[in-house]
Amino acid sequence: MGIKAPIHEVELYETAIKKLFPSGDYWNKQFANPQSDVSLFCKAKLPEFLHFRNRMSALLNESKVCLTEELLDEWEKLLFGTVFFVGTSVSIRRAILLQKFSRVSSSVEIQQIAQIFGYNISEVQLPYRPAFFGFSSFGINRIAGPAFQRIIYISVNVQENSDMIEKFENILLQSILINFKPYFFYNGGK
Repeated sequence: MGIKAPIHEVELYETAIKKLFPSGDYWNKQFANPQSDVSLFCKAKLPEFLHFRNRMSALLNESKVCLTEELLDEWEKLLFGTVFFVGTSVSIRRAILLQKFSRVSSSVEIQQIAQIFGYNISEVQLPYRPAFFGFSSFGINRIAGPAFQRIIYISVNVQENSDMIEKFENILLQSILINFKPYFFYNGGK
């Protein structure tokens, strides 16, 4: 296994490892002899340190939703509770994660997700407005539950690209519309 790093990096790590050892004539003689146990130990540890450093750089990039590739499944498990989008392209999965991560619900975000799939949102409507002047109930049971207030109608133009409708709906339900009861209308349907 060779060291795949620029020579100046290898020298920097070798110098850094040597500084971890005590100072003195004994240690200087050990480092002067390339076949001593201490010199061989330092050379043996160099690939591990370089691999660790490179891996940490890669994982730092994976910690950013906009750059992740290797940990897409883990990000989805974290934000959605399970992996939904296997088989979807990396760019679409990232865009969906960014939408969920931003957690701002509005018709603009719904339109952005629709554009990822090549759809266009023609109308977003909240038909019922919450207005409470007390609690309406019949006996013990309330007349309308909280879900009644969160109904949303979404009119979508799919432009003959209807093969991803189910994925589109699942993504919206799991990200933006998690607290809504949505009704989707496609291509002007009522």
